[in-house]
Amino acid sequence: MAKKNNNSTDKNLIVIIDRKSGLPFSKGILASSISVTGLDIVTAHKISLDIEKYLLKSKMYSISLGDLRSIVFRFIKEEVSLEYAEKYLLWQSIGKLEKPIIILIGGATGVGKSTIATVLASRLNITRVASSDALREVMRASVSDKLIRPLRGSSYNAYKNLILPPSGVEPVILGFREQVMAVVVGIEAVINRSVEEKSDIIIEGAHVVPGYLDLSKYSSKAIIIEIVISVPDKEIHKEHFTKRMVQTQGSRPVQKYINHLDNIFMIQKYIEELAISNNINIIENYGLDGTVYEVLELIFQKLKEEFSKITV
Repeated sequence: MAKKNNNSTDKNLIVIIDRKSGLPFSKGILASSISVTGLDIVTAHKISLDIEKYLLKSKMYSISLGDLRSIVFRFIKEEVSLEYAEKYLLWQSIGKLEKPIIILIGGATGVGKSTIATVLASRLNITRVASSDALREVMRASVSDKLIRPLRGSSYNAYKNLILPPSGVEPVILGFREQVMAVVVGIEAVINRSVEEKSDIIIEGAHVVPGYLDLSKYSSKAIIIEIVISVPDKEIHKEHFTKRMVQTQGSRPVQKYINHLDNIFMIQKYIEELAISNNINIIENYGLDGTVYEVLELIFQKLKEEFSKITV
């Protein structure tokens, strides 16, 4: 219960009470938890500031976490909408499901998967993010030379390492498929570990391809959200590579990717076809904020489905 304390030694200090210890109220942490709903960070900070002013004006210098969440729900409902307020409570109740959240983000090279994963991790307070490219590099360093050929090169030029010449199959796709089948072993190991530890994780990469992972065996043990990111416009795709070169301080030169853009688009089409046949959502990434919002919407939709299972 919220308590009024006229004898507080610090009239500006608000303490959140739980069973272990009192924690100081933080506008930044509260704003972060509100932004999970998809609200922009400016609006989230304004709501957080309004709540702090309300608590101080009401002389609520100590408050339980449950009471604080109720107040946050009311403020979001009054200042934004009931829809966002319900999303806030839904996310705050996720611990009741006792399942880890595993978000799988696939798509061809350069569509913005890693950027989207980073923003989502920050919004959702998920501390573990894994890249399929990083897994591929680890596997290359660990696997014997005889088995390593499919792991060589990038997804768009893996065909150069095919052991046998392709017959009746596009070599770019065949090389990509072989590399995906090799990297999937590492991806499944990461998923298994997350399920066992009940730890949330985001896995992103060109090797996260619909249909290659057997996710049905995790349906009762984890909340799995799989999406594919796409950039249908070649000019916008080129801009993504330019931005990535700047972000990596030139370590990933743009021309290398542009030279292989036709191969990358071929792989993108292949991934999209698999997404459609496996009923996986495809999100076109024309702007980071809009894309992140769409992903968050899919996550909340999945959470509602999970909660409906335990309330029926």
